[in-house]
Amino acid sequence: MKINQRVADSTGFVYLNYLKNIFQDLLKIYNLYSQQISDAVVRNQAQNNPMVKPMKAVRRDILKLIQTYILKEKDKNFTVFY
Repeated sequence: MKINQRVADSTGFVYLNYLKNIFQDLLKIYNLYSQQISDAVVRNQAQNNPMVKPMKAVRRDILKLIQTYILKEKDKNFTVFY
């Protein structure tokens, strides 16, 4: 994810084609991890589960990647491609 952020930061609009290819997968991962974190919180196992922290980090990195692309977009006419 960190590499994708750096590439998006340096290339800007050119990165859109690649981001379109991985966007759906990123959303699936984000939703899956969100559900697993929510389930752990409901079961009061969030603090004892060693996977919650890494899942939160991946979710945060996904959001940072999308944010990096949006901020680097030059013409600011960002089109949602969901």
